[in-house]
Amino acid sequence: MMVGLWCSHPDRSLRPSIRQAIQVLKFEGALPNLPTKMPVPIYYSAPDGSEISSSSATMTNTSIDMAR
Repeated sequence: MMVGLWCSHPDRSLRPSIRQAIQVLKFEGALPNLPTKMPVPIYYSAPDGSEISSSSATMTNTSIDMAR
């Protein structure tokens, strides 16, 4: 569970490399020191409609049905 939390840390600079995570899972590396309270992730809103081009991709019901 600790490795999963470490890999999903909101601050990408504090996430391990896949090599580090595997070493811990194989008991070849030390467990990470996680904070007792994880920071709250911050999400930035998308730009307003004026900055999005009209050629952006869209998904239709037909394309959804084809993926099933």
